Amino acid sequence: MELTRRQTLGLAAAAVAGSTVAGTAPSAAVPAAAADTADTANTAHPDRWVRDKLRRMTLEQKVGQLFVCYAYGPTAGTADARNTSLYGVATPAEVVAKYHLGGVIYFTWTDSVRNPEQIAGLSNGLQAAALADTGIPLQIGTDQEYGSVVRVGPPATQFPGGMALGATRSPAFARSAGAIAGRELRALGITTDFAPDADVNVNPLNPVIGVRSISSDPALVAQLVAAQVKGYQRDGRIVSTAKHFPGHGDTATDSHTGIPVIGHSREEWTRIDLPPFQAAIRAGIHSIMTAHIVVPALDPSGDPATLSRPILTGILRRQLRFDGVVITDSLGMQGVRDKYGDAEIPLRAIEAGVDQLLMPVDPGLAYNSVLNAVRAGRISEARIDESVQRILTLKYDTGLVEQPYVDVSRVLKVVGTPAGTAEAQRIADRSTTLLRNDAALLPLSPGPRKVLVTGYSPAAVATALQKRGATTIVKDTGTTPSDAKITDALAAASAADLTVVLTNKAWDTEVTDKLAKQQKLVNGLLAAGGPVVVVPVRDPYDVAYFDAPQTALVTYGSTVVSMEALAKVLYGEIAPAGKLPVEIPAHPETTETLFPFGHGLTFDPRDTRLTVASYNIHAGAGEDNVFDLDRTARALKALDADVIGLQEVDVHWDKRSNWLDTIAELATRLGMYPAFAPIYDLDPPAAGQPRRQYGVGVLSRFPLVNVENHSITRLSTQDPNPVPAPAPGFLEVEIEVRGRRVHVYCTHLDYRADPTVRRMQVADTLAILAQDPSAELQILVGDFNAEPRAPELAPLWTRLTDSWTAAAATTGGPFTYPAVAASKRIDFVTVGAGLHVRKAQVPAEVPLAEAASDHRPMIADLSFRS
Repeated sequence: MELTRRQTLGLAAAAVAGSTVAGTAPSAAVPAAAADTADTANTAHPDRWVRDKLRRMTLEQKVGQLFVCYAYGPTAGTADARNTSLYGVATPAEVVAKYHLGGVIYFTWTDSVRNPEQIAGLSNGLQAAALADTGIPLQIGTDQEYGSVVRVGPPATQFPGGMALGATRSPAFARSAGAIAGRELRALGITTDFAPDADVNVNPLNPVIGVRSISSDPALVAQLVAAQVKGYQRDGRIVSTAKHFPGHGDTATDSHTGIPVIGHSREEWTRIDLPPFQAAIRAGIHSIMTAHIVVPALDPSGDPATLSRPILTGILRRQLRFDGVVITDSLGMQGVRDKYGDAEIPLRAIEAGVDQLLMPVDPGLAYNSVLNAVRAGRISEARIDESVQRILTLKYDTGLVEQPYVDVSRVLKVVGTPAGTAEAQRIADRSTTLLRNDAALLPLSPGPRKVLVTGYSPAAVATALQKRGATTIVKDTGTTPSDAKITDALAAASAADLTVVLTNKAWDTEVTDKLAKQQKLVNGLLAAGGPVVVVPVRDPYDVAYFDAPQTALVTYGSTVVSMEALAKVLYGEIAPAGKLPVEIPAHPETTETLFPFGHGLTFDPRDTRLTVASYNIHAGAGEDNVFDLDRTARALKALDADVIGLQEVDVHWDKRSNWLDTIAELATRLGMYPAFAPIYDLDPPAAGQPRRQYGVGVLSRFPLVNVENHSITRLSTQDPNPVPAPAPGFLEVEIEVRGRRVHVYCTHLDYRADPTVRRMQVADTLAILAQDPSAELQILVGDFNAEPRAPELAPLWTRLTDSWTAAAATTGGPFTYPAVAASKRIDFVTVGAGLHVRKAQVPAEVPLAEAASDHRPMIADLSFRS
């Protein structure tokens, strides 16, 4: 349960400075007799409560309310030497009491956010310490922007960040994310989220904002910021803080390490940077965070905005009429420390119009500096009262005074619920943006394949791909890959069917990746020639720094839901729906645009992809007329097909091939399932050796449900006086693809150009095809020794859609036996009703020394409606 104001005051009166509440919410059984009855009576009158509280506070307590600091330790009573070094006291509770803090901020590195129950217990303990000291609850905050800035990890719901929301274009998603985040944080005792980011990221080289921003479009940022504010505050019941005023979106300097100067004119600032903050104020934002940036058009003094009275009082207070709480960005950042010393900074911030001072470098120095400035008359106590009144009003209006504690026993009923996770997934699904699909690689078929997942933090997407039947090779190379890791990844790519490479700020060679090793990794993978999917999982600008990848997507974040959405798009389970919320320039030094604002490709997820190839692997391709397994395996792998029909397959081809089973060996090397149908047994059985056979085969990424070798009329090459007669060698395999039964037939029809025999073979083929239910999908692969328009083939083409003709038929090629001349045809793929031919082609020729066949293959890119 949550405690009431009366119960809270009872607990506070019984507590001492430095006390803590461990593990559970404070007990309602604590006597309320010690409560401040005057304060309790005034809770129904907020203005009176604020006035009464302010009247009773000492100057030391008032100054303390201005400070928001961190403390080390997972509980309020945990002693930590880092606290002693910084504050002179050991526990977080003692830190709160010593400086009468108005707020605290949680970080991972302060050990504040280990798990939900711990966070809630810490929050209750710190509230007890604050109430025992001043009778005023703490404002407990954190930076939970989501995406690239997250303090509270799983099991709390992990939403995509600002730019991902921008890619959805959805105010409803922005509000629902804020609502769920607000409820979860409030359940942990966190009452303020330093979010959303209201910056308009118009500079692709911005090192500190980037994907934290919703967009480069002011109107879109304004719309979604307003929705987020409503979600956090109205639905989630926590304080929302828009940042970083007056706008940090056009900086090329990180304000953590330097002081950025914004060159916008007043008109440009009004048009670009102002709208999101205006929208946030109209939406009722409680708090705004300042930026440590210099904007000469708004204040020519050279002071950062945090210390600028013209910006904070002149513009934010008077022009925009914002009367909420103004909080600084961290006072430990170099952008605010470059010009003035640490004792002077808090004074100038207060004089500029700031209410709360966040994370001073030396809290004792900053606190005493403000105290001394008031005592010396530089800052009036009335000015301090003005800020304290805003802070107290904020605490009262947001329900913190009435209910400062949380019920630890209920935390997991609120945090990380299935409904919250489902909403995060919906947002990620809608945000994933397909930038380029030039090779028509996507969507992938649902067939199992070997996938190399490499680059930045690939584990999550590898897991998502494994759930879809992929065998993954994971090579985590981070943001600064070593040459050894790059070499290792390139070697792994050669053994994979597909490579997915993830990048994180690969464009940033000033800080993140100074030697441009991510660019080297990606370009090396692209140069290797295999299918590669390039995925910037943070800044979309990365894609401009690679050698024109044919397939590229952007996720704007690497959370589990974003990686799951990526896998869904890769496999065509959902359509890519994201639209770029920024423009991607071709290069920073040019004005050329690589991808415009709003760009985003899509496809119909109802269409299931299936790639089928037909390939004749005659033995003559190998050295000494012996089948070359290595060369053929490389050639078949390059087809990247789900199903491959093979003709003229020689298995157990004597001792020169070590009596290998050709089909089985190819299947092993390619990670596919094999089937073989012999046409001829070429030798009589012999002790100690397998029988040589000649026939047709199928390799499939999908498991084979059924295999059958049908008889068909043919002329036996083993008979000196052949006559047409039924003989085996018409292979049928059945596979299942997303619930649909698919029949794949493979045939190698007689090479003798005899129209009579061909007519009989066509009749046999049609009879075999007719045996299967018409509702099931049919694909016929093989080769006919005839022109495609030969009259005897007409009944077959009438029944089936000829994808061979879509690729343009030829009358031979460099690998055709000259003696057979024009009637030696390339292979074909034909499809039955229900299958759509997206495209069909004869791949480009390769040098004769690299050819694995004396024929050229046929590849058909098919789809069917699931």
